[in-house]
Amino acid sequence: MTRTTTLLFLLLIAAAIWLSWRHWQNAKALLQDWAAANGLRILHAKSNAFWLAMPLSMWFTTSKYQMVYRISAYDESTHRIREGLVRLGTPIWGFMNRGAVEVFWDDH
Repeated sequence: MTRTTTLLFLLLIAAAIWLSWRHWQNAKALLQDWAAANGLRILHAKSNAFWLAMPLSMWFTTSKYQMVYRISAYDESTHRIREGLVRLGTPIWGFMNRGAVEVFWDDH
């Protein structure tokens, strides 16, 4: 490999790492914004991984670009703790916008 090829390869790896980190940060910010807008305070949030227990219907409807969080949140209007799954991002590209939040509460 030439020096230019090596430099281009390292630049592509750095760009992929930065884009992944940025996607992660946008998802965390969207989760916090959604919670604040709905009168919730996030107590605990774990992002999606292979160990995350999701319903079978979510396995088939969640794209690899979307983030799924298992959360527990304090609901300030009812004064109780709620738990559930929050799916963030659009199905096609995973864009993190306000309309791309779906919640699946455990108590429903």
